[in-house]
Amino acid sequence: MITSEIPSIEDTHSLIPEVDRLPGRCAPYFISSGEGLRYDLGGQLVTVIARPEDTGGQFGAAYVYGGKGVETPFVAHDREHTFLYVLEGRIQLWLPRETQVLIPGDSATIPAGTPYAYRMTAHANKFLSWTTAGDGHAMAQGTATQSHVFTGTSSPLRDSELADQFGIRYADLEKVDRPALTGKALPHHATPFVVKAGEGERWKSSGQLNTYLARSRNTAGTYFAVHTRGAKSPYIPRHFHRAHTENFFCTEGRILLHVNGQEILLTKGDFVHAPAGTVHSFAFDGNSTQMLGILTTGIFEKFFEYMNTPTDDNVHDELNPGSFPESGFARARAELDLVVVGPPPARR
Repeated sequence: MITSEIPSIEDTHSLIPEVDRLPGRCAPYFISSGEGLRYDLGGQLVTVIARPEDTGGQFGAAYVYGGKGVETPFVAHDREHTFLYVLEGRIQLWLPRETQVLIPGDSATIPAGTPYAYRMTAHANKFLSWTTAGDGHAMAQGTATQSHVFTGTSSPLRDSELADQFGIRYADLEKVDRPALTGKALPHHATPFVVKAGEGERWKSSGQLNTYLARSRNTAGTYFAVHTRGAKSPYIPRHFHRAHTENFFCTEGRILLHVNGQEILLTKGDFVHAPAGTVHSFAFDGNSTQMLGILTTGIFEKFFEYMNTPTDDNVHDELNPGSFPESGFARARAELDLVVVGPPPARR
């Protein structure tokens, strides 16, 4: 596995984020929708937006696009945990003990060594694929394409010469339709599971609804995933983290991110990687904005509990958002990996 040297906190403070290119080193960067390194794999367009060399070896990420009928055999990633988040279309997913049909907003958490397979059943499909070691997407490399759309021509994915090199193995399992077992609650240990859109552990405050899609107990502490839905909001105080990375995906609406003094506007499909040491802040710039956050490792997980209260609601409260939870933020500063460096940035 190729990794890059992790810069010091002080060096990271001074890095201007790269735009629409993978930096090839551990650094903050922004990738707009459709950009990244694009490869054709079995009739799918795999758009790589993060590699181990871009993230200090912590993870890799790609958007996977494909048409109706694209199908994979059962594969297992022996060295890395996998997280899938559906953005468009309909995906039939097979896990060892269940079969699920995933639609936009649904997610799947798949521990290392767990076989899974999928079939795309809509005419246009897209999902985010996140892997903790970042090697899994390297199987696509060598089939680079300039296209931003999938070819629509499916080819077999089995017997790739790269599989063994990247810790991927094929499992000879039969694709039998089995009843769905998961879809609402998160399990208490590392096991494969699905969270359906609107389900998961939900917490609300300050006009936002935060939903855990995967917790660190499900990923051996390697990451956790949170979906946030909310109305327009002010920036939060500028801060950085010494020991964990934040990753922001805009799935709907508009997000403003201050990254080492640079303001970046995210719209649907855009991505920002903020490694440890990046001074940042964010604000929602559109109503009914939605954001997927994936944080590595799991050490900052309690932040969302300190800042919010449990809820069974499925949407945020736009008309009665309440005030910024100062006491929860103070507790996070005292107990978690949170270093505040200044007040919120001024809105433009």
